Amino acid sequence: MSDIGTEERPLRLLLVEDNPGDALLLQEELREVTATRFEVLHVERLADAVRVVSEGPPVDAVLLDLSLPDGHGLGNIPPLLQAAPSVPLVVLTGTDDERLAVRAVHEGAQDYLVKGQVSGPLLVRALRYAIERKRVEEGLKREEAARRTATFREQFLGILGHDLRNPLQAIAGNASLLLRHGGLSEPQRKAINRISISADRMARMINDLLDFTRTRLGAGYVLERARMNLHEVLRQVVEELEVAHPRRQFELSLTGNGWGDWDGDRIAQAASNLVGNAVQYSPEDTVVRVTVADAEGGVRVEVHNWGLPIPAERLGSIFDPFGRAQDKRSAQRNGLGLGLYITHEIVRAHGGLLGVSSSAQEGTAFWLSLPRQFVTEE
Repeated sequence: MSDIGTEERPLRLLLVEDNPGDALLLQEELREVTATRFEVLHVERLADAVRVVSEGPPVDAVLLDLSLPDGHGLGNIPPLLQAAPSVPLVVLTGTDDERLAVRAVHEGAQDYLVKGQVSGPLLVRALRYAIERKRVEEGLKREEAARRTATFREQFLGILGHDLRNPLQAIAGNASLLLRHGGLSEPQRKAINRISISADRMARMINDLLDFTRTRLGAGYVLERARMNLHEVLRQVVEELEVAHPRRQFELSLTGNGWGDWDGDRIAQAASNLVGNAVQYSPEDTVVRVTVADAEGGVRVEVHNWGLPIPAERLGSIFDPFGRAQDKRSAQRNGLGLGLYITHEIVRAHGGLLGVSSSAQEGTAFWLSLPRQFVTEE
């Protein structure tokens, strides 16, 4: 049952009525209903009513006269509903016209009352019914919006996961076959290699968009936790990047206990994003350093590089989606700006923290801390 109109919560009513006598009579009728408390704000013009529902404290219902100095008839309804679509509205008029009542409801009013026929109990009942009907209507709208969001999510994920990825896999597969095929001239091999590299980059973008869409539309990350050794994951990530960047120098320091309950694939994805960024954003003659050590309740991973520092104004939003530092480093990137956002979401899903520090003197370091075991709240 609603708590409005009680001692704890009086019903806040906006009365829009230009006739002082009618306004006084309505307020007297309301005062006679002692079981319900009211706070009545009375205005005489439609413009004032629109201002109140737009700017003033929220009201529970509007009692609207259809004949006002600056508005007449059913045309008074749309401006109020446009200003406050979720506020229930009861029309008040001196005309007992059934067709007008039906039209008023079609315009968005919850009820229709005739002056001279309104008693206190009838008025209170109409206002309460209007409020409840509006709540039901708003609830149905939210359910429909949620249904449409879910439908859109499934369609969008289907397009990314199937309609785009399948033909891209065919391109990558055939490029790989051609590269293994003998008899190609050097220009042909270079062209096919560019196709293969571009296909791989597009596949990473699609995977990033899939992850981004799942997190933003409520699906989130479904982790497959298992007992694993973080040292082995970091060693594999670094080895893969050493193969991809043979001219770069990496330093990997693994100390303490690397065992914990994590999703190995997701942790590898997060680590690869951080180490890959360090490679992309630092000069070729500098070292990318990766360290893993015990921390209170878990482990701490730090990835350090000596690239240009991240501007101080960007540090606060560095993990936002589609964001990149506005400096010379951006030209080196071939992505959507989702890597750090996805890394942040992966770490958060594990119950961990992700942070960054960056300066010209100390270089740039991204660090993440992971609890060894994730404890769910009862």
